[in-house]
Amino acid sequence: MSLSAVLALPATAVPLAAPSAPDLATTDGFRRTCAAQPVNADVLRTDDERLAWAICRDVDQVRQLSTWARRGLARINHLQPEDQAAVVAEVERKMDEVRAEMRRTRLQLERVQLGAGRSLRIAPGQWQVDLDGDGELSVWERHFFALPKRRHGEPQFGMPSDDAGHYERHYDLNAVIDLDQSDVLWALSYHQFIEGLLINIRAFDVDLQRRELVLARPALLRQAHGLIGRGLATSGRLRDAVLAETDDQNEWISHPRQVNSVFPIPLEAADFTTWRVMLDQVGVLWHGRHLLPTTAGAGGLLGSLAPVCPAGQGLDIAKLYLQPPPAGTRASLNRLPAALTTMCRKVDAAHPLSPLPGRLERDTAGATGMSALRYLYWVN
Repeated sequence: MSLSAVLALPATAVPLAAPSAPDLATTDGFRRTCAAQPVNADVLRTDDERLAWAICRDVDQVRQLSTWARRGLARINHLQPEDQAAVVAEVERKMDEVRAEMRRTRLQLERVQLGAGRSLRIAPGQWQVDLDGDGELSVWERHFFALPKRRHGEPQFGMPSDDAGHYERHYDLNAVIDLDQSDVLWALSYHQFIEGLLINIRAFDVDLQRRELVLARPALLRQAHGLIGRGLATSGRLRDAVLAETDDQNEWISHPRQVNSVFPIPLEAADFTTWRVMLDQVGVLWHGRHLLPTTAGAGGLLGSLAPVCPAGQGLDIAKLYLQPPPAGTRASLNRLPAALTTMCRKVDAAHPLSPLPGRLERDTAGATGMSALRYLYWVN
């Protein structure tokens, strides 16, 4: 058939190549899938497409940050003291860039509703990226996204290694995960917390000459409070979703009856109870129903804060974020601002002191760090 004849056929008669399905379980598939991702998320139509887009964007964010850090450190080493303001401006610019990107991926994750179904199969150990931008793929870059082997006990953390044997001994290089809704909630809560933290930081400017923090954008504190509060709620939904699962197929976070999981720390029934208690206590503290004990004599985690509030009062975290001090309020890096005392509230039956700081101190006292690490794993 001639070319002119083909062009004369109805459009439905011309065979079109179907777009390839996302493949995040092989090295070549990961590269091909991520290279094909659109810049504009508005064209995404399915949950699989949204998840592939979010994963590829997040991995690329890690690449951009790693490259920026490598080149930035090289520049900083040659800067003079009078150039410190330029360094601060560059860091602030990068935080704003990352925050905007986190928001874009968060909005796509919020749209994913898998129900009881499954989505993509992913194999993070196959994601190989030139992270530092030097044009080479080092051993640590080939295995950067690999998952530590699943086991009880203290996980091993350290700087990236160029010893291939290290990864073979301590990492599950072939781990696969069949994504379900609990995995989406896990990723979403991380995005909400990290974006909220960056917004929190950008509420402040740094006065290098006077070594002070300046509350420059109080409205950002209100944004941060809302986003972090949503992260706490998402973590609660994540816990409930994991416990409700009845299958056992290439899981990420798993409940005690699921054994086919690659999550580095096996979670037991008591861990899920602690997860709920922690979320409850953090939630009421975050929303101002419990008060933070910051009176004279407070030790441990709050020792550097005391005394913010007089005896019989506690710090209202919600008020601090939702009714912040005025723009221009300054805080020395060595001394808390007097304006914080206006965030204190009388302790009463409706607003008791939070038991959370004491609980954290008891749980981590004399420990090797496992308790704190588990909290990070569970509650993001």
